[in-house]
Amino acid sequence: MMGKFGGIILILILLMWCCDTRRTVVEFNLVGASGDKPELTVNGVERNIDVNEAGYAKVTLEQGEHGYGTLKYGKDRIPLFIEEGNDLNIFIYGDNARGNVRFEGNGAPKNRYLNSQIMKNLSFDYELDGTEFLEQLRGQIQERVHFLDTMGFDAAFTEMERNRIKYSTYRALENYPLYHAWSTGNKDYQPDTVYLSCIKNLIKEDEKLLVLKEYQEGMASLVSLISTYHLQEFDAYKQLIAQLDYVANHLTNRTLREFLVDRYIYSYLLGAGIDEHTDDILKIYDLHVKDPALRKRFQECYDRCMKIVPGKPAYNFMFTDIAGQAVKLEDFRGKYLFINVWTTWGVPCRYENIAWEKLEKQFADDNIVFVAVSCDNDRAVWEKRVRENPKGEVQLYMGSDRSFMDFYMIRGIPRFILIAPDGRIINSDMSRPSSPETVKILREYLKEN
Repeated sequence: MMGKFGGIILILILLMWCCDTRRTVVEFNLVGASGDKPELTVNGVERNIDVNEAGYAKVTLEQGEHGYGTLKYGKDRIPLFIEEGNDLNIFIYGDNARGNVRFEGNGAPKNRYLNSQIMKNLSFDYELDGTEFLEQLRGQIQERVHFLDTMGFDAAFTEMERNRIKYSTYRALENYPLYHAWSTGNKDYQPDTVYLSCIKNLIKEDEKLLVLKEYQEGMASLVSLISTYHLQEFDAYKQLIAQLDYVANHLTNRTLREFLVDRYIYSYLLGAGIDEHTDDILKIYDLHVKDPALRKRFQECYDRCMKIVPGKPAYNFMFTDIAGQAVKLEDFRGKYLFINVWTTWGVPCRYENIAWEKLEKQFADDNIVFVAVSCDNDRAVWEKRVRENPKGEVQLYMGSDRSFMDFYMIRGIPRFILIAPDGRIINSDMSRPSSPETVKILREYLKEN
């Protein structure tokens, strides 16, 4: 009898718990839009929003899916705050969300605040000396915090916002040395003790703040600045080791240390790929990073990097030329292939294209083909540039399919790739045409052929 009664009580408790589960409804209304689909990201989880023909969608978020988020719409990124149990209705007018978004519902006040003009478009005067620049940052923080305090939000959100404001504003410290040197013409500028002391004081170990993207980026930036400022020249591996040494010797919070070690090594892997330092770096990673989600993401990145190490098969692309004819990797079998991934609008691309044309002429009689692949969004712009500036090398257009970019993990352009006559990768991140090393490398391979 008691067992049956106990079972009934358990069922009642479960029913009460289910009824108490707080779900949040987010509605999307696209007014006068031409077809872009919104993407909602909350706590790192992305949702593609399928709106109907009228531009409407309704999404129910489960318990725990709340906090700071981002609405991606076309090229725009709109900050959001999803409050558990408080429904939110988002209206977007036209194809551009920035400046054309409206919020309704119980969750609207904090989102109106996040998207108010005072919370956006910070500008900095980098010509100021170190002390004046820091005063400028403090002034902007005070102005935004004062605005926050007038909103009357709950204490927990207000405190979190104070930290978000602080770390998002102090991110400007990362750019200050370079921008100050550029804007003042003082190429020999070095950060002073006031600048360095400020950075040290901002490095605050607070595990609770790791939910903030601004804190994550801020800590990664500040630790990098304080650990590498003494390096005289840029060397990605030396920079990484300096970052990791600082984390190991100066930080005590295990979760923060794990986050930063993952962040720095993951970034190095994305930039440098698999190299002679990889085995040593992996040992450090295994020692500090235990979180399954972080390790899964890192392993996926490592596996992608392994696909583009020297000797692996090159991506079997098929692009179109200026006449619209298909051109494939296989068409160049038996010849070395030097690929230039570029765009018409990129200033570095234009600079390298000058050296690129010289290389093409220099190696005109050799067993190598120079192929320029444009990743412009607008084919008409690319065609106009090619017709106005005819070149001897093969000119191809990538189109909207970015599989080639994903395969080679291309995050910045121009990017250069060297392929062997058998269709295998020699170097997926080849030196630039303007580098003296490039001619030497090409000569060595062509000599062997």
